[in-house]
Amino acid sequence: MLLFSTDIDGTVYDGPETAAAFADFWSRTKQSPEPPLLVYNTGRSLEDTLDLLSHTSLPKPDYIISGVGTGIFDCSKESVIESWGTELADGWDFDLVVTVVTSVDESIRAQPPECQNPFKSSWYWHEQNESEINRIRTALETAGIAAQVIYSSARDLDIVPTKANKGNAIQWLCNRLGIPPDQIAVAGDSGNDASMFLLEGVSGVIVANAEKALLEATESANPTLASRSCSEGVIEVLRPIVSKSANSNPHQNEPA
Repeated sequence: MLLFSTDIDGTVYDGPETAAAFADFWSRTKQSPEPPLLVYNTGRSLEDTLDLLSHTSLPKPDYIISGVGTGIFDCSKESVIESWGTELADGWDFDLVVTVVTSVDESIRAQPPECQNPFKSSWYWHEQNESEINRIRTALETAGIAAQVIYSSARDLDIVPTKANKGNAIQWLCNRLGIPPDQIAVAGDSGNDASMFLLEGVSGVIVANAEKALLEATESANPTLASRSCSEGVIEVLRPIVSKSANSNPHQNEPA
């Protein structure tokens, strides 16, 4: 494992105890010969994610993929990777998305401004089925908008460019870094994490508290299902991988 891409809420964070448990575990991964990169891959905005990190014991990541794959932030350089935004712009029109979505169903409500960004239009739409979600998809296609519709937690509706999801973002980043899929592990708990698990060759961890939508969407990917919830489930599955990596150090038994 050279890179671990994980959702935050419900996966490695659900309060101080879960954050501390993951932080302790991740600190031990740094003892391996080739410590893996840590990527938080979240639906939160970049600003919200940075604020969370400043107020919890969650370990500092190497990269943050924010807004359901709509932004990539290099933590070492403290800057957004602009070339990812260029990838997303083709066929996208934020204002037209707003017009289309509001015309479909008057019960749809916009999420607060901090939940939006130029490549992410986010809404509240409670307890909708696949047929209703397809109404949105059809309306966007008719308007000529190249977009994906991501629905999770039986409430959150995110409209993003075709290329923008958590899976495409991590794949693009790993291509940039030269990390092959079979050396990537991912973890999540909700429907908007599914695209990470569907990348060919990656290893996936689904925590015990995962939504049914994620389990159904990733059935073909054969992910590992943890018996524990949140960070304890992540640790349960990753610990053997980390231990194996640490024990593979060819220099660890050499005399001083």
